[in-house]
Formats: sequence, C-alpha cells, structure tokens
Amino acid sequence: MREVLWPLAAFLFGIGAARRARLVIADVHFRGTGFFYGTVNTKPGFPVVVALLNAAVVYGVTQRLTGLVATFAFLLFATNVLQQVFVDIDTHLLPGARSRGAAATGLFLLFLASSVQSEWSRWWWAILGAWVSWAVMRAFRFLSRGDLGGGDVTFAMMTGLHLGWLAVGNVLIALMLAFVLAGVQAIVVLIIRRDRRHFFAFGPSLGAAALLTVVFEASLRAYVGG
Repeated sequence: MREVLWPLAAFLFGIGAARRARLVIADVHFRGTGFFYGTVNTKPGFPVVVALLNAAVVYGVTQRLTGLVATFAFLLFATNVLQQVFVDIDTHLLPGARSRGAAATGLFLLFLASSVQSEWSRWWWAILGAWVSWAVMRAFRFLSRGDLGGGDVTFAMMTGLHLGWLAVGNVLIALMLAFVLAGVQAIVVLIIRRDRRHFFAFGPSLGAAALLTVVFEASLRAYVGG
C-alpha cells in the first residue's frame, strides 16, 4: 500500500512544485534578474510532467526506505530539487534562499529520522555530505572565475545533505555524474547552437544526478566500483 500512497502524495506535491516554479520564473522574468528567458514552464503539460517525475523518484525511494520520517524527508527533497531544476532551466538562476530553506527542512527531518531509527551515524554522514558538496562546488566556482553561480553551490550543499544521509559515497558519485551530464549538455548545446559563448544552467545536471543517485544508488555504485 505504501508503494501506492507515497507516489500519489508525490504526484500532488509535484503539481504544487510546478505551480511554485511558474510563480518564481514569472517573478524572475518580470524583474529581469535571470540570465535566460525560457518557456518550458508555459507548456500545457508542464505540471503533469513534474508531478510524474516526482512520483517516479519517490516510488524508487520507497523501494529502499521504510521509515515514515525518512521517506517524507526524501519526498520533500525530490519535490524541491525538481522545482529548482525547472526554475534554473527557464532562468539560468538558482535562488539560494529556496535551497537554504530546503536544506534547513531536510536537516530537521533527517535529524528526526536518525533519532527514530537510532542511526546517529547517518546524521553525521549528512553533515559531512553537505560539507563535501559545498567544498567541491565552491572550489569549482573559484576555478570557473564566477561562471558557476553561487546558487549552484548552495543547491549542491542541499543535495549533498540528503545524499550523505544515505551514504557519504553517494555525494561523490552524484558529483561525478553531474559533471558527466553537464558535459553531454554542453556538447548538445554546441552542436545545436554552434555558439561557444552560450552559457547553460548547471542546476539541471546537479539535480538529475542527485535524483538518479537516490534511486539507482546500488547500480551506480556497482558501475563505479567496476
């Protein structure tokens, strides 16, 4: 039953995430504070697509997590990641405030989950995961001379918190996967637009890598391990 109820809840949360994303995108476009004027969020099926993606991720989560608090924490995590990803796609901007809020909520829920399950080591893994993600992305931001936005660093910290709670190794796997996906994205952009000056959003690669790692952790670990 839980494998039906949780995805159903995620579907509804996904509808809400799509609506909030549209509001944020409209506000960014109105203020002119973004770096890109995308229209993906205006497509008729946008809310349903976001909702289905959220339901699929949470269904994958239910295959490995049984705790009520932990599952709810990752439902919110998936919802926040998808919302941020689609905002980034249409604006090339990742609002840091949203990522910090999601990190604070996740910190609280994962603390409760660790307490309920008497697995305090996971709590420290989460803290370490957040720090590792922040440090790696901060270093890349420095090396990119500002091409990588501060919002990406905060977003990565939030994803690292949740990935670390599952296992610290997931953080490195997700980061490696994110850079692979970003490389593929860059190649596609160059082929389609033939413009080397074109900037693209890194948030979608970070978000996709995080969600794929949450769902396919075992397969990715086996692949990386060789």
